[in-house]
Amino acid sequence: MLKKYKLTRDLYLMITFSGLRNISDLFFGTFFISYIMQLATNEILAVSTYKLFEFTATAAGFFLFANWCKKYGKVSVFALNLVPKVLLLMAIILLGDNVVNYIMSLGLLYGIGAAMYHLPMNSMTGEKVPAHMMGRYIGIKSAIIYTVKILAPIILGLFITVGSYTEMAYVLLGLTVVELVLMCFFTKSRHGQSAPADFAGFFRCMLRFPIIRGMFMIESLRGFAIGLMDTIVPMYTVYMFHTDLNLGIFTTIFSMISIVCAWLFGKYARREMYPKILGACMAMILIGVGLFVTWTVPATFVLYNFVYATAIKTFSQINDVNTFNVSKSKCMSKNHQIEYFVFRDFALFIGRWIGFVGLMYIGVFGGYEWLRWYLLIITAALIMSCIFLAKLAPHVRNR
Repeated sequence: MLKKYKLTRDLYLMITFSGLRNISDLFFGTFFISYIMQLATNEILAVSTYKLFEFTATAAGFFLFANWCKKYGKVSVFALNLVPKVLLLMAIILLGDNVVNYIMSLGLLYGIGAAMYHLPMNSMTGEKVPAHMMGRYIGIKSAIIYTVKILAPIILGLFITVGSYTEMAYVLLGLTVVELVLMCFFTKSRHGQSAPADFAGFFRCMLRFPIIRGMFMIESLRGFAIGLMDTIVPMYTVYMFHTDLNLGIFTTIFSMISIVCAWLFGKYARREMYPKILGACMAMILIGVGLFVTWTVPATFVLYNFVYATAIKTFSQINDVNTFNVSKSKCMSKNHQIEYFVFRDFALFIGRWIGFVGLMYIGVFGGYEWLRWYLLIITAALIMSCIFLAKLAPHVRNR
């Protein structure tokens, strides 16, 4: 029987930072994409270029900051993620509608900030959360993040509709000050390691253990599928419903649905249930995406969003539990945990890079008609990752 689980101060702070980060990601990853679409001549090409440079910078940043995290502590790198965020917000304020001419530079800046946030956050999660409670922590964290999404998108959408992206950037600068104050309450990292990041040693470890190789195969497929879906959903929402207010309303509605799923997962899901849950997710994905691709109307798009908010989000939660538990398992040396998360993000990058190169091709030669058929390839990759995860999940201990 599981012992009673209490969140520590650091875990409360980590969940709070995740919620605040989610507001920033909604702006930079959803509403900013809408902004680019309004300004760009070829919106699909412009968005895919922005995302490609973002993901490239994130993958490079993981390798770049690995030694810093190992030698000087994760909290210091985590605190510095605010610097590129402030620079990006200032660029939006100063450039105005000219931001569309600098999407490569802005994508690189956002990607570097994402690396400085996610690498230490992932490592701290693996370090601070007990392995047997990882599922419950992921459920609590996800439910709180989706709660933030209830009000934030509709407020962002309304604010941008009646105001501007520049004014919204000023608001996010204020939230950045709040994050800076909260950083002062974090427990300092344990003493850094003198040894530098050992990527060659970890690669040998990966070749030795099938579970690690399996996780990276899943992450590559997931990077391709969900990386694209996270971009295509907002693009289609703007394309079909036209305004940022509608984008906010739809995001809020489906965030409420995601909260219920995250809470149910955290409270009731157990490792032995994962294969059946993933089977149900695959069936929902096939039905929802299949109907949308063959009959692209607002009603099927709403169904597609429902599937994304339930089945795809649940799949991601199961994957997160297994990802962090593998980092704490017997097949993982404590000296290689940073390297594990770097390689994991590189696997995501490979999938994302392939996916967005394809999206750029569609932007040049196709359009929204081709984009919906591209969703079939994305769905196939997602189904494959579900199948691999269903086979792998029972073998990951400490759930």
